[in-house]
Amino acid sequence: MGYRIPFLVLGTALFAGFPQASVADSSNACAVTEAPNPSFIPPSGRTPYTASDGRFYFGAPGLWALVTPHWKLGSTGNKLPYFSENYNPQRGDWEHLEMAVFARRLDAPAPLVWVPRVSGTTSSPGAMITGLDIPTTGCWEVTARYHPAGRDPEILSYTVLVEP
Repeated sequence: MGYRIPFLVLGTALFAGFPQASVADSSNACAVTEAPNPSFIPPSGRTPYTASDGRFYFGAPGLWALVTPHWKLGSTGNKLPYFSENYNPQRGDWEHLEMAVFARRLDAPAPLVWVPRVSGTTSSPGAMITGLDIPTTGCWEVTARYHPAGRDPEILSYTVLVEP
């Protein structure tokens, strides 16, 4: 009986040290996020960008992004626009923007990549913009966490394939 707890702790520690399997590992492909059907349509007048060239809007009124499912290493992730019906630059929300964006590789071990602060634009309709410097090709899950003042946090995740 006394040996069970140390054995469980040791077993858990050893298991945690191994790379975790993912959908990308098992199929040797990346299950990139696809455009929703029906398409997500942002609230009227709330986006300054056009979804085209394979990009699409993804999320919900509380937090959505303009997603590019296939990135080119070193260039695509340089500008990631996010939007929320709760973000209002005229109210001064850009001064106290509480948002972080991070990415984790799904198909191989790699360090977590993150941006602890995001810049908010002051123009209407207002975007929250950041960039991620993904260091390697592969399958990456990008997650944004936005905490609007006086509201519960909004979380949005999507998967992209970073190519050479």
